[in-house]
Amino acid sequence: MKKLLSFIFIALFFFSFSVSSPEASAQKIMWGKTELKPGQIGKVTILQSTSLFKVEGGTSGPVKIFDPVRRLNPGEEYRVYGTKNIQGYAPLYDVGGGYYVIQSAYLNIGHLMYETPSKAKLNLLNR
Repeated sequence: MKKLLSFIFIALFFFSFSVSSPEASAQKIMWGKTELKPGQIGKVTILQSTSLFKVEGGTSGPVKIFDPVRRLNPGEEYRVYGTKNIQGYAPLYDVGGGYYVIQSAYLNIGHLMYETPSKAKLNLLNR
């Protein structure tokens, strides 16, 4: 009787791991070191140590850039969800949560590199 109960317990244990949920079966679309997410328009790769800033303000009102939140290290990649151009400043890349990185005056030359996903990656994401 004990052997039968042990066998049933072990069978149920292994069966619980073999059943997968819909979330587990969804395949991640990787793009470099980051997962491609809906709403993402690109990514930035940090080339030289730079700052992450908290930005507040609407598109029509004044934008306030606060003190740096933390340092971003070379080799890190961040998803980009939008951009802002402030008169007299280089482009700001929205990395989510109201946080932005500031591009240098020359695109893709300097402390970060901005890239957009390929159409093939976007097609995989939109399936």
